[in-house]
Amino acid sequence: MEYGAVYLRASRNVEEDAVSMLSTSGNPGPYQAYRPDNRRRSSESSSQSHTSCAVSPTLQQSLPPLHESYGHMGASIFGSRAALDMPYQEPVAMEDSTQFRTTIMEEQSPKPEVQATVLEGPNVRQYFRHPRHILEPWKPGFWIRFPWWGFGALFTVVLLTGVSAGILLASDGSTIDSWTVGDDNAQLQVYISVIEMIMNFLILFALAEGMVIRFWRKMLHGTTLSSMNDVYESSFLWPAFKRIIRLRFNVVAVACLLTAVTFIRGPLFQRASTISDTSIYDSQGSVNLKMAPFPIVEYFQSTEDDPRKQGGITTAFSNVLKELGSNTPLAYQQTTSDCGDYCTGKVKGFAFRVNCSSSTQPFDLGSLPEECKSCTAEDCTVECAFRANYELKPTFFSLGYETSDASSGNDPEQSMTLTSVFKNDTSCKGEVQTRTCSLTQVATDYTVVITNGTIDRLSHESNATIYKDAMPLNKLLIEKYWPLAFAALFPPVSVRVNPVNDFSRLQYTKCVNQTVQNGDIVPSCSNGTTLQSSLLTSDPSVLYATQSTAAPGEDPLCSLTWSDPMQDVLDKMQSLAFRITVDMANSDGSVFAPTFTGASLENLRKSWQQPVAVSGSRRETVYKTNRVFVALGVLISVAGVVAIFPLYTGFWEMGRKVSLNPLEVARAFGAPLMEGMDGNATPEVITIERGGMAVRYGALERFGDEKKLRVEETARATVRMPWEGEIFG
Repeated sequence: MEYGAVYLRASRNVEEDAVSMLSTSGNPGPYQAYRPDNRRRSSESSSQSHTSCAVSPTLQQSLPPLHESYGHMGASIFGSRAALDMPYQEPVAMEDSTQFRTTIMEEQSPKPEVQATVLEGPNVRQYFRHPRHILEPWKPGFWIRFPWWGFGALFTVVLLTGVSAGILLASDGSTIDSWTVGDDNAQLQVYISVIEMIMNFLILFALAEGMVIRFWRKMLHGTTLSSMNDVYESSFLWPAFKRIIRLRFNVVAVACLLTAVTFIRGPLFQRASTISDTSIYDSQGSVNLKMAPFPIVEYFQSTEDDPRKQGGITTAFSNVLKELGSNTPLAYQQTTSDCGDYCTGKVKGFAFRVNCSSSTQPFDLGSLPEECKSCTAEDCTVECAFRANYELKPTFFSLGYETSDASSGNDPEQSMTLTSVFKNDTSCKGEVQTRTCSLTQVATDYTVVITNGTIDRLSHESNATIYKDAMPLNKLLIEKYWPLAFAALFPPVSVRVNPVNDFSRLQYTKCVNQTVQNGDIVPSCSNGTTLQSSLLTSDPSVLYATQSTAAPGEDPLCSLTWSDPMQDVLDKMQSLAFRITVDMANSDGSVFAPTFTGASLENLRKSWQQPVAVSGSRRETVYKTNRVFVALGVLISVAGVVAIFPLYTGFWEMGRKVSLNPLEVARAFGAPLMEGMDGNATPEVITIERGGMAVRYGALERFGDEKKLRVEETARATVRMPWEGEIFG
């Protein structure tokens, strides 16, 4: 009978397929076909409220008695239909949504007794089918069907595209270390790659969601099977590419291709960021410099007990002279990174105040008297000798010093005067330049430069502040140690041009002062016509001489010239003062013994550390961003989002959440296995209703029927593996 009918297979033999759950000869199936409302109404109008049938004794024992509950197995629509060995029971639907709502008259009237309609057969027992179907209505609408996940994916792609572009643009000119996170020293490209990977997943997800909406919407508005196949096939790259090159455009194919093109965004973003190591950054900070404010005599004089070394200089002072003479940089270990690779700051320290003046002296190398060449008379000889020693003996180059101790009241001033003479014109007649500079010990401000682990002073500013009465003066420094240092750095030398004894030609005489063992200064002189040889390795006359070719008819000595050495001498002396103050402050202190030891030394050096504000620069390896590649990456990324967006058009027309789940597609195409189910059922509901159904895809044979290749329930038919070469109807 129709009310108790279960799922029927299509067959030409009615007797074979009319297997009912209520029949006495067949096994009851676990699935109850859903009966439409009109059938249910017609059943309710009958005089019987329940229908019973005769079942086998085995089934009679397995069924529960009426109105009996089963403890742990409560009524729930989420129960599993796969547990076929236990009875299944579902609650009656709400009164507002079923056909079983009672009226007031029925509630007040006496309840009729249950009458059972007994079919033929032994062991008759009542069987009730509990109503369980809750129909899902078709509910379209903008907000109820809004594809939050799809649009969220598209929005996230746009957001992450902006984040990637922002990171690349913000990293332009920034250092590599500034983008590290904690102890992770990964470079910027790693973070861009992670963001790119996330965007690729999201854009593919958004494409799939949009294609599903496009698929169902085309079916909702009516389409052809060919068009449906095009929509599905166009969601894959190669079919979409073939359709585009064949000019068979559709929005799914275009969206698929542009989605694939968005994968180029990653290489573009990666290429947009490069590394450069030529950028220089300014820095501000403070460093602590240890500098002695004035020189102490104990640092210079040796206290050796050996008589042979008494009166000498200390090893520390000697090392300073050697390093300065060889131009060895003064090492300085930084204790802070504020300075960077290069920084400058102004400090207060010991230096020389310089006062200079200039003068000239005429010379004429072409005034050799002819009478002196053959002079024999006494008067002539005396006159020629006088002229040779004074008038005809000009100094073309000279470098020396002298000390002075000028006292005026309570303001004594000690200074050392340096003198340089030089001829800077290539001529036999002209003027020789003379420059004189006095050096006085002062406390002043000057600029130091710290770079590459070294420290040095810059040129002394002429308008620097001089701190009066801040420099304790010691006469021994002016009389002994500064001249000694000057002689070690620039040995005093003089070059004079004079005629030979017979006045037949000119020659030069070079004299260098040398100190002998007893401490006396003895000049060492040599005569010649060229300046190729030198008396010492540091002979200033050779260092500053410029020899050029003489004009025809002129004496070769007329072409000799020298540059002014005074500026180099002053810089050396200022550097000497700076190195001494730095070395004094950073030495171990033993050099000051026995005058300063213990607490007295600690008190002396307590104020030798100065906090100095510095401004500098450092060379860093930085990121360089190519804005063209960034713009191309953003454009391609946004193009993919724009191409996918039209796929979501019309989503509000859907009455349920749609997908390409095979269960949902099979229900939409009216598959026999889905008969009796809600037409608006989702894959989740289908799983609940028919999840326990065992199916198989293969060859299906029935007596008198053509072989079919399809999916069939294995509990109702035998489905086998197709044979090779087998043909189906």
